[in-house]
Amino acid sequence: TENLATATDAATAAAVSVTEAMRTAHGLSLIHISYSGGIFTNEGASGAAVFALGAAVVGVELTFVVMAAQELRIDPSGTETIALPSSGAQGAAGKYLTADAVGEWVKLLCVKTGQWHVAGYAGTWAHEAG
Repeated sequence: TENLATATDAATAAAVSVTEAMRTAHGLSLIHISYSGGIFTNEGASGAAVFALGAAVVGVELTFVVMAAQELRIDPSGTETIALPSSGAQGAAGKYLTADAVGEWVKLLCVKTGQWHVAGYAGTWAHEAG
């Protein structure tokens, strides 16, 4: 099975595969544009699950779901931005989006190169401070 993640450890890399309907990661996973339409969760995490996004390319759509009461962090590539779900305002360059309550979800869609927009969400999502 092709591996989805570029992970910080072998256990994380082994936990994520292209064939899973709900992809699970513990630690750092790099999400490439080829996974557009995918659903990413923190199911089974015992700490923060960090998903590093590849380049924001027009047409890419990614959904993230908090399934464990642990932080799920979405980290944009370089100086790219992610909109805050509650307002639609783009966050600061390179700042992550985070949530930690079971059932929270966000669907990100790139409609402008370098920017992730929110196509839908539930719960309370926050931007990285600073």
